[in-house]
Amino acid sequence: MKMFTKAFAASAMFAVAMTAAGAANAVVSPFGGAATGTDPLGGTWIATNTQAPSWGEPGLGSGLLAFNTGGVNNSFGTYANRFSFIFLEGVSGAIDQTPASGIGGNESTTRFVDVTTGTLWLTQFVGNNKVVFTAPTGSRINEGDQFFVNVVFTGPVDTDKFSFAGLWTDAAAGVPEPATWAMMLAGFGLIGATTRRQRRVAQAA
Repeated sequence: MKMFTKAFAASAMFAVAMTAAGAANAVVSPFGGAATGTDPLGGTWIATNTQAPSWGEPGLGSGLLAFNTGGVNNSFGTYANRFSFIFLEGVSGAIDQTPASGIGGNESTTRFVDVTTGTLWLTQFVGNNKVVFTAPTGSRINEGDQFFVNVVFTGPVDTDKFSFAGLWTDAAAGVPEPATWAMMLAGFGLIGATTRRQRRVAQAA
């Protein structure tokens, strides 16, 4: 419980830091965890080796999700125009940087598509373990829009060890500084460790 509290505090401090910046106009929603789960905006995610080693919302080849179905608005708005993803552990390779070939292109590529508007978001790779998707100028994903996001890896996923952090936000806020990411990741790392320990305890019982 104490570890979860520390994790939550780290996540909360990250959200406060983004709020204090005052640049964002969209929903600001950091999240993360293990191989499967649901983000604060209601989107389900999964990391899997099916089709290709990958992480995605709702999962590679698993259809579409509606964005922010709960209408979350943390004093900024209910839309987003940037999504950042970073994996922490549990992947033997790197993020696959094969260029996405468009809306109807190869599903097994790292890409973000707003299906409602038919918009392929711009992709920026940062090192081997982080990718930032940004809506083209004048575009954004609105509450209720159908979308999917894939992050494909060059090596298998160990779903028992996998952990990541993601962030829905506004491009105007800029990509968070490494120190800010580190603060958030430390919190989600604790959540991942707690989840894995609880799983081992449950299996031993």
